[in-house]
Amino acid sequence: MPVRKHRLQSFSLPLYLLALITISLPAAAQTTAPKEWTWMGGSNAVPQPGLGQPGVYGTMGTPAVGNIPGGRDSAATWTDRLGNFWLFGGSGGDANGSDGYLNDLWEFKPSTNEWTWVSGSSTLPSGSASQPGVYGTLGVPAAGNVPGGRSQSASWIDGNGNLWLFGGEGFTAGTTGVWLNDLWEFNPSTSEWAWMGGSTKTGQPGVYGTLGQAAAGNIPGSRNNAASWTDSSGHFWLFGGRGFDSAGDFGYLNDIWEFNPSTDEWAWMGGSSTLVSTGVESGTYGVLLTPAPANIPGGRSQAVSWTDADGDLWLFSGYGYDASGDFGFLNDLWEFQPRLIEWAWMGGSSLEPCASACGQYGVYGTLGTPAPANTPGGREQAVGWVDSSGGLWLFGGIGAGAPSHNGLLNDLWEFNPSTNEWTWSGGSGSATVFGTYGTLGTPSAGNVPGSRYNANGWTDSNGKLWLFGGNGYDVNGTFGLLNDLWVYEPPALPATATPAFTPAAGTYSTTQTVSITDSTPGATIYYTTNGTTPTTSSTQYTGAITVAASETIQAIAVASGYSASNVASATYTFTLPPAFNLTVTPALQTVTAGQSATFSVSVAPSVGFTSAISFSCSGLPPGATCSFSPATVTPPGTTSTTLTVSTTTADAALHGNPRPLIPIAALAALLSCFGLRKRRRLLLLLILSAVGLGLLTACGGSKSGGVHGAAVYSIAVTATSGTQQDIATCDLTVDSALGLVAAVPARGQADRP
Repeated sequence: MPVRKHRLQSFSLPLYLLALITISLPAAAQTTAPKEWTWMGGSNAVPQPGLGQPGVYGTMGTPAVGNIPGGRDSAATWTDRLGNFWLFGGSGGDANGSDGYLNDLWEFKPSTNEWTWVSGSSTLPSGSASQPGVYGTLGVPAAGNVPGGRSQSASWIDGNGNLWLFGGEGFTAGTTGVWLNDLWEFNPSTSEWAWMGGSTKTGQPGVYGTLGQAAAGNIPGSRNNAASWTDSSGHFWLFGGRGFDSAGDFGYLNDIWEFNPSTDEWAWMGGSSTLVSTGVESGTYGVLLTPAPANIPGGRSQAVSWTDADGDLWLFSGYGYDASGDFGFLNDLWEFQPRLIEWAWMGGSSLEPCASACGQYGVYGTLGTPAPANTPGGREQAVGWVDSSGGLWLFGGIGAGAPSHNGLLNDLWEFNPSTNEWTWSGGSGSATVFGTYGTLGTPSAGNVPGSRYNANGWTDSNGKLWLFGGNGYDVNGTFGLLNDLWVYEPPALPATATPAFTPAAGTYSTTQTVSITDSTPGATIYYTTNGTTPTTSSTQYTGAITVAASETIQAIAVASGYSASNVASATYTFTLPPAFNLTVTPALQTVTAGQSATFSVSVAPSVGFTSAISFSCSGLPPGATCSFSPATVTPPGTTSTTLTVSTTTADAALHGNPRPLIPIAALAALLSCFGLRKRRRLLLLLILSAVGLGLLTACGGSKSGGVHGAAVYSIAVTATSGTQQDIATCDLTVDSALGLVAAVPARGQADRP
């Protein structure tokens, strides 16, 4: 395989010259300053045009002040949980100055400013452009395993601190090849590599399976310069690059994949599994700032990718296709939300200014001032970082700077996801800028790395941005492979004021209308009520919130020129006053007039009720009385009493509700219909009355039987404690003996016609 065009095959240097130009910085001399670059190590000059400094490896596993990787570009990088940096391979110079695809693994500790050669080879094989890989057994780590030399790979770090590497441009186990799709894992605690998937051969088509479904056989095709992220759940994501689709066709891809390191399975999550017949994968942009299932960036390679504080994935620029299928340096900005599996076009242009190999120029605005119109020009092979406040940073690349300036760039940009605004923060809008190094270890406003592309970057535990190597211009304006190390300290943005709640959090017994305000001018407030931390994707506050039940409101505020506010939280608790509930059992009792009925009355206290409760009745039968034993109860010690209702015979008989007899007048009218004589009618009436009375006595109608009438009364029991009351009811049926009174003529009265 030929080496890339800007390389020369090899070179060697005298030892004394090598010692002079291989520079590193003692730990004690480290200093940084906000908004200033500091040259921290490596050389400020390349030895010859197109070449780079050889590496100084020292002893494997041993850090040393003099150790330094050789000049290179397109290495894989990681930042571990301790804030240390890792660097693998890339395209550059070995310990002898020979140029090719490297497979050396390095660790850099910012705390000591020392490099350690950890794994891989310090030299290229004689006559070869790369070290071949040693794969071992799939899934089994071993001391002898090592990936082959490569550049432009994708990289991730998992929750256990292990380093993952996928694909790239380089060599497998053989001595030829270019496009790779092998997957590797490195365990820093054991210093061992494990081959975890993909092929030991080059140029492999992808196995896509079913959209959205993970499977053991799925694997992205061989590719280089793909974008990669780790989301908030620890899953890995891969997008695009230049490589092979499912049919083995080669081109610029726009497929997006998810890898779960706990199951070692890939899932194809979007984009196309096959390149269209023309090889063009145009973007579908949709509506600006609006996520949608159909949205997808065009096929591209060498884009910049970040993961923000909310776990959303960001993609900027690259070399590829716009919305119309034109090809060139892109400056579109995209956000992907893993929880929705949706892309949103967030800024930049959806169209190229020409049909081929050009790019939109940047809109720089005022240095250090964010503005909605600001945007970097189209580019590829830039380097990106995420700072400690969630800001996204971009440096250099190849593409379009300020109008009429095309080439290698060294402009520095910051993007604030909270406000969706870019800030030009340093460097030049011009192309081909030489490096200004200043004094080693000393920050200065005049310091700036030279224009470059395919550099390598990390963010340390303090939020500082580190830059290493790449292809670019040294202090003398000579182009070559750099191995200079830089650090930049971002300015601390003032924080948006923390939102305030009115009324304040507390305990309430009535519905509250909650307002959220923020003192920062122009601030926008976002809030949640479901216990999740608010982000700019949460509900935007536009008016007062009605709170009628216990809940917690959390809110953040964002404003242009400020970092996002701290999260404000207010918990509103609603409590009822101490109370009680009353129950009377049984629901129905039956007694004979003159007897007593008893009911059980129970009190159920709530919310810690402990006051004395007294009782009363209403709705009793006439003349009846009620009493309670005990007369009062005091929860929680006593929670029940017995209600006794005493009835009287006379009042029950007088005011009861007996079943009606057949009216005598009605019977007389009936008999008159038969034309009977008066005496006979009277006699028959008496007989019918007697019979009717007997029937009524036999039918009864009372539950206890043998009575002549019954009445049902609804008795209300009222429990009172201070201003609180509760009422329960029960029914009482009273059976009573009812006498029949009839008008009978006096003896001897004649029956006249």
